Amino acid sequence: MAQKTPIGKILLEKKKIDQEQLGKALEHQKREGGRLASNLLSLGLAGEADLLLALGEQLGLPAVDLSTSIIALKYLDIIPDEVAFSNNILPLMVQDDQVLLAIANPEDQQTIDEVTFVTGKKVEPYVVLEARLKNVIHEAYALRKRDPSIKFYRGERSEFPGGTEDPNGFLDVITQQLPEPDVSLEAEEELITIEVSTSDEILEEMEAGAAQDGTVKVLIVDDEPDIVRLLDKALTAEGFVVISASRGLEALQAVKKQKPSLVLLDAMLPEIHGFEICKKIKTSKRFGHIPVIMISAIYRGWRYAEDVKNTYGADDYFEKPFRIVPLVRRVRELLNAGPPTVESDLDPDAANQAYRKGVAQFKEKQYDQAEESLNNACQLDPFSANIHYAIANVMLATNRVYDAIREYEQTIELKPNLFAPLKNLAILYQKKGFKNKAVEMWERALRCSPDDKTRNEVREQLIKLL
Repeated sequence: MAQKTPIGKILLEKKKIDQEQLGKALEHQKREGGRLASNLLSLGLAGEADLLLALGEQLGLPAVDLSTSIIALKYLDIIPDEVAFSNNILPLMVQDDQVLLAIANPEDQQTIDEVTFVTGKKVEPYVVLEARLKNVIHEAYALRKRDPSIKFYRGERSEFPGGTEDPNGFLDVITQQLPEPDVSLEAEEELITIEVSTSDEILEEMEAGAAQDGTVKVLIVDDEPDIVRLLDKALTAEGFVVISASRGLEALQAVKKQKPSLVLLDAMLPEIHGFEICKKIKTSKRFGHIPVIMISAIYRGWRYAEDVKNTYGADDYFEKPFRIVPLVRRVRELLNAGPPTVESDLDPDAANQAYRKGVAQFKEKQYDQAEESLNNACQLDPFSANIHYAIANVMLATNRVYDAIREYEQTIELKPNLFAPLKNLAILYQKKGFKNKAVEMWERALRCSPDDKTRNEVREQLIKLL
């Protein structure tokens, strides 16, 4: 693991403090304890924004100025006050699948794992000044207990945004100035060839999905050749037609083009996690009827099995090493030894129509209508990078940054070398203080820049960040 640059050295290099000021803070730290950044603040030797920028750079994490932030008190309900006090943590925002967590020591993986387990959500740690965090924890939880009608904690220097009743957690994330992300679909269409299936193409795919002699296709998705050979032999002996894939993108293409009757899907795959592939299949109007059996050597126990079924829609779950006879029996039960069901009333060109309608509404700034149309297109064809990119742009245009990030990530999962979403992800990650993720996206954007001018601009951003 690379050695972190000391916070004092970072501040000296940035000329935010001098050697004398650093010496005073270190002497104070020896006498009183605490962290160096907090001591520099309490002694008035450095500004809070400068300290947060330095901490964010040191740890490669976003930093939040609690003195200027507004936090919805409802988020405190997910972590009991005694846990917050003892671990020096504070939930800043709770979203569908993640918790943004202020934590005095972002390297305390045990605490992060415990919050993940208790909440069932992914934890995104945020850097804060320890002294400030302690005060805010006490004030926020006391406010929540004293008067339940109060909805927000406001930092002493916060400004309540006008024209809204619910700030939904306005966090003052400290970061550098960056260009704005591009939300024009016109630019995207130049970079991405619009790949929407015609009616004839979709009908051909549906006809190819079921074998002509009445047998049934089973798609095996696993990157272990021995597992694939074992399952192939057993299922072929039972009369099934077997197709296979070893990577996430290959699996999605196989589902779309081969239209299998059932999918046996490993969890740990290159490119896209098996759980996400399962979710894409099961939430799709076009493919949702296909049974999916998840298999994994990593996620073990009945709790994982139930979570995978409930959260991702899997029809069953087997742990490796599995017994082949019960697995084949379960395949037969789910298929009922019959051909795959195809919804005859599904318009083959519906995804294309909904996508183009959503793009037109987006260009007219009819964002609510565009989101509805594009979500409908995504349900019909969840494997379209263009649709996810368009949804991301709608999210960004309506200031839902984390939702936009998720959709841009979905876009590059499906088409890894698209410049526009990679650039937007680099900007958004950097704006939110996720330095390591921003570097990764700038590097990927550099490799697939469309021309020399753009390549030089990306290189400049990457050099500044590094």
